[in-house]
Amino acid sequence: MRGASFIFGRCLLLTMLLPSVASTPAESHESRAAGRITALLPEDQVLREKQTLAAVKDMVLLWHDVVKTEKGGRVRIELSDGSILNVGSEAQLRILKSEPQHQETALELLYGRLLASAIRIVKPSGKFRVRTPVAVAGVVGTQFGLRVDSESTDVVCREGSVLVNNRDENVIGEVLLHAGEFTHVERGKAPSPAAPASPERLQAGDDATSIPNSP
Repeated sequence: MRGASFIFGRCLLLTMLLPSVASTPAESHESRAAGRITALLPEDQVLREKQTLAAVKDMVLLWHDVVKTEKGGRVRIELSDGSILNVGSEAQLRILKSEPQHQETALELLYGRLLASAIRIVKPSGKFRVRTPVAVAGVVGTQFGLRVDSESTDVVCREGSVLVNNRDENVIGEVLLHAGEFTHVERGKAPSPAAPASPERLQAGDDATSIPNSP
């Protein structure tokens, strides 16, 4: 993962509902709540059901919402199960599912950086997965980071373990990462063997996703 300096400019947060999951009049937002915004930098907006809203702390996010940040923007999200997502600058994250009752969480990071602290999975059917254009990372209660572009994905395990494979099911091979290890995945290729993550790589992930002056 590459370090970068950031200019704190405008940040755009877009949340869009897919037509297939549009709510009925009787369906409450609470039934589709995925989590809430707990910190953000600096100015954000929410686009939902053809409305543009000003994003604020404690705003509720729904299933299938998309978080999109511009250069300099950062967003911190607390999911319904207590997991924490730090979305870096120039990133796009879709919350596909967040169901704490069954401990099932599915996210899609299309590009950019994400630092996630997932709660430990204790239910047999539970899962916490992040999908990217080229890879899938599945965790069992851990802290991990991702850097994603259209052709590759870097995954760093900071605590616990992460199982990484190519998103293309025809690509054979997977890697189990333990704390302090990383892998690189390219389109059409199996993940690279687990290797130690340097302090510089770990620090770059922190720098890219942290929100200054927030708890």
